[in-house]
Amino acid sequence: MKSSVCIEMIFTEYPFLERIEKAAAAGFDAVEFWNWDTKDLAGIKAAADRAGLAIASFQSNLGGTLIHPDHRESFVAGIERSLGKAQEMGAPCLFLLSDELGDDRSVRFQFPGLSEEEKAQSVLDGLRMIAPLAEKAGVTLVLEPLNIHVDHPGYFLNRSSVGFDLVRAVDSPRIRLLYDIYHMQVMEGNIIHTLTSNLDVIGHVHVADVPGRHEPGTGELNYANIFKALRDAGYERYVGFEFEPTVASEQAAAASLAQLQG
Repeated sequence: MKSSVCIEMIFTEYPFLERIEKAAAAGFDAVEFWNWDTKDLAGIKAAADRAGLAIASFQSNLGGTLIHPDHRESFVAGIERSLGKAQEMGAPCLFLLSDELGDDRSVRFQFPGLSEEEKAQSVLDGLRMIAPLAEKAGVTLVLEPLNIHVDHPGYFLNRSSVGFDLVRAVDSPRIRLLYDIYHMQVMEGNIIHTLTSNLDVIGHVHVADVPGRHEPGTGELNYANIFKALRDAGYERYVGFEFEPTVASEQAAAASLAQLQG
């Protein structure tokens, strides 16, 4: 397994580009971040190259949602722009959200007039449109379920089973699921079985403990067992640490990597 760290949440004691140096010093293989359109991409790429780190992923959404057909044209255009940026940055995958999140990460549009079935069909139709674009770019889009109980009320894709069904229905090697252990523990639990039973369609894994979204070891999840299960099952992609540290970032990062490495 390869390790990545989200520099939106970890090493925030430091200026943004300096966080990349801190990630390298801590021993991570890569960094990831959220929106790219507000970032100095050239600066990020240069800093990562200097540090010898890969860029694991960043967010593909540039506005609009997958859940409403009226958004599709502009949504797909935004994804196409993001795929081009992923190629420039050498990022193997991009996060993909079903809904649009605001600056405070809340869901901007709810669309109560659409049924759950209509929303699901719209998401599937949208994924089928962007899959060939991702295939052409050689970049994997990883669709992320999020929790609705704590962080993102109203978010459509809030169950991993729905995400797995969508990914399998699209049947593209460049559409996969981002399995966020924190979000799915809040929503459904059964983490190890779900992960190891669906590795064929999981393209990225995110890590934080529950409750609080802090570093592994602060909550109810047994990450030593989870990481062992992933290793034993043959998972070789990125494990991205995306948590709010309760201690200095260096201390939280070292403890987290130690658990990942067993």
